[in-house]
Amino acid sequence: MNVIQASAWFPPDSFGGVEVYLEGLIQDLQALGLHSKVAAARSRDKTSIESYHDTEVYRYPTEDFKAFQTWLVSNQSEIYHQHTLRPGCGIPHLCYAKQLGMKTVMTVHMPDLACLRGTMMQGGHSACDGKIDIARCSTCLGVSKRVPTWVAEGLSALPSPIALRVRDRLRQHPDLRFRQLGTTIATPMQVRAQRQQFDQLVELSDRIVVVCQWLYDAFVLNGVPESQLVLSRHGVAIENRPDSSDNLASILRPIRIGFLGRWQETKGVQILVEALQLIPNAPVELIIHATHADSHGAANRDRVHAIAQQDARIQIKPPLARTDISHAIAGFDLLAVPSQWLETGPLVVLEAFAVGTPVIGSNLGGIAELVSHDVDGWLVPATDCTAWAGAIANLAEHPEMILQLKQNIPPVKTRQAVAQEMLQLYQSLMREH
Repeated sequence: MNVIQASAWFPPDSFGGVEVYLEGLIQDLQALGLHSKVAAARSRDKTSIESYHDTEVYRYPTEDFKAFQTWLVSNQSEIYHQHTLRPGCGIPHLCYAKQLGMKTVMTVHMPDLACLRGTMMQGGHSACDGKIDIARCSTCLGVSKRVPTWVAEGLSALPSPIALRVRDRLRQHPDLRFRQLGTTIATPMQVRAQRQQFDQLVELSDRIVVVCQWLYDAFVLNGVPESQLVLSRHGVAIENRPDSSDNLASILRPIRIGFLGRWQETKGVQILVEALQLIPNAPVELIIHATHADSHGAANRDRVHAIAQQDARIQIKPPLARTDISHAIAGFDLLAVPSQWLETGPLVVLEAFAVGTPVIGSNLGGIAELVSHDVDGWLVPATDCTAWAGAIANLAEHPEMILQLKQNIPPVKTRQAVAQEMLQLYQSLMREH
């Protein structure tokens, strides 16, 4: 059996969650005797065939769909497994694999397939169930609640070029009411297009792999038959847990809380530093290893830096290499995961549990599925700085609670288990074929 693994991103170009998952999957499938080839988009203007950790990787320009088609025809396999829905690797790529007669698998790593906001947060402040509904989604994206459902439904039928052209012209108007009208005209059409993309993915995929329960539930809510869905949670490479004394002396004072994530507000590092300002005397050190201070994260980074300059308890350190992450997490008393959106993982929670470090995290999405409150970690209302401050102060003043959380951390799912699940999925598709 031959497998094509396709993605808009792949190491060493980048090392986000999808890339880490896919790299591990390929290595672990190889250990099971199944070899993969990778098709990966990149923002360069030439194609190339490279080797990455003994895996053949075809790199093609993001906008060169014909190059992808040509390569796929020459490398047809029994299974085509896609991991992104992006311009460089999206619906057209999945469709072409289907046309070639390959069995198609789509792993959904992100919530944006069912959410134009990209966070699955209704109105930006509360968890959504993921049901794509033109009127409700339009209101979430800024259309007035006073707009009747039938109007939103009617506007959704506008041709995309017309709706976007009207919106862009009205956005230049000095009157706020006209700018709001532009949003009202274009947004329902965008929601309908989102639904159409969702339906296309379902039609083109023989199986859809989802990595958390809330995403599984959202797909079912949108009419996807459960026979087409596979729930396969993330796994991590298991290393020997570092030696540590199971006594209070192993919990440092001040306690060390670590943060690993992007600077974007959705990852929530600002919540942590703002919470610390509410508890100025709490014996805490916050160690921040943040990444991607790009256009989406630069403003938040500057905001956090400004607060850190006034609070010696906050240490901002360089981003970590992948090989250093486990060791760094093992040195924390708690790992903070204050995400402000519904995570589908995140992997870092499992990486923390793998080295015996409890997690204090947002009571949302995948975090809440992985962390058991007051058992192996602590869950906090995501956006409530006062609640975060209270939780941090309480744990800092009662280190015996942290020790108990450490002792309750269960065994974590391994990458090898994920690979075994994918191998079984591929084999079942071949039996159907």
